[in-house]
Amino acid sequence: MAVDVSRVVPVLGAHEIRRDLVELFAEAERGDGNVEELLGAPPFRCLDLLWAAPRDPSVLPLARRLAEIASDRAGIVLVAASALTEIVRELPREDRCGANMRRLLAGESLVSFSHAILAFDDVRLPCLGWISARDELVALFDRLERLACQSLPVLVTGETGTGKELAARALHRLGPRRERPWLVVNCAELPEGIFESELFGHARGSFTGASADRPGLLEAAADGTAFLDEVGEMPSIAQAKLLRVLEDHRVRRVGTVQPRLLHCRIIAATNRDLAIEIERGRFRADLFYRLRGAELRLRPLRDRPDDILPTADAFLARAALRFRHPIRGFGEDAKLALLSHPWPGNVRELRQVVDAAVLAAAGEWIRAEELSLIRPRDGIGEDEPLLTIHAAERAQILRALLSTAGNKVAAARLLGLTRQSLQRRLERHRITVPPGSGRARPISPVAGGQLPGGTTGRSGGVP
Repeated sequence: MAVDVSRVVPVLGAHEIRRDLVELFAEAERGDGNVEELLGAPPFRCLDLLWAAPRDPSVLPLARRLAEIASDRAGIVLVAASALTEIVRELPREDRCGANMRRLLAGESLVSFSHAILAFDDVRLPCLGWISARDELVALFDRLERLACQSLPVLVTGETGTGKELAARALHRLGPRRERPWLVVNCAELPEGIFESELFGHARGSFTGASADRPGLLEAAADGTAFLDEVGEMPSIAQAKLLRVLEDHRVRRVGTVQPRLLHCRIIAATNRDLAIEIERGRFRADLFYRLRGAELRLRPLRDRPDDILPTADAFLARAALRFRHPIRGFGEDAKLALLSHPWPGNVRELRQVVDAAVLAAAGEWIRAEELSLIRPRDGIGEDEPLLTIHAAERAQILRALLSTAGNKVAAARLLGLTRQSLQRRLERHRITVPPGSGRARPISPVAGGQLPGGTTGRSGGVP
């Protein structure tokens, strides 16, 4: 019997364990060894949405381990080994939580409540846990693998919440530097007065408070990867110095003359349109071209409609585990509300909405009125792209289906179409109305996340 992919909960970061699941690990116990066959043939079935390249032989050991976990568990928690290692360093050996994590790192499986827990090697499988349409992920991973083997700088662009840091981390871990340092520099967080010192380092006595020589973040990355997040926020003076560093592959600490050879690879990310920033004089064109040795663009959620519900299901599984609130899934009206929302905050917004809905849910199924969707503002803002005719039509159809609880006849009447004409458009836009829809009471526009006016209709999207 194949396991439902929605039962598999991937946890990638140490901060997620500390925030969401530390109690789960503290209370976990060793498995009793009574196992049953969990996966059907082929053994990748439950990984199809979690790993877009099951042809990779490195996923085989994980699939075999999953097949050994008792099938009576409500879910499987897959935890990144690097996250466990980071937390274990902080905990004394007698700590129960740390002891259980060490068992996982040794290859054992644990059980806690109704879930089985298993660690996976996220250095070898850095993209485990990414949810998206299969064809799109395969294309993305192929590009990531090609870029990972190079040393040229990469600029990752995309809206807020599209997963730019995940992509950058995958570039590091898919390449030959995977065992080397990975260092994140948030350019938006560093105050302008100490930006140069933090990024390039300083010598003792170079300024008040500099009591010792200190390497900068780029130098500390050694022969690993330095990830410059929010690079569009970098001060202009630092931009000029970073340009020189990229050209010479040398870094000079503040207060020194002798440069030091730089070995790290630079990956930068921004949610800004740097071409516009260059026109406005806020970003250097020469630095842009240096950072853009290759560019990786991540599409917003609204442009990937096939990903919304699978991603929401994955977040639902994690939230239900975190809050100890068993939820079976989303009701049909909630699914329509999720599909019709434009998701300006992308995957990050989707996760927050799902977390809040799990806390608000009164029953086993999340209803549309329990989704705290924020109605987008009317009109098109300065930075909001115009809709294509295709996207506008798709959004209006979703809006009509949402307001009629999925009743095709009523939706066609609202749109001024025949039922046959609506059906042709549903097929063209790949919109599937779940069985059983259309009998529920129509929901309110705001509670259901209906798109406003005639101007929002951006195509519903998924990560």
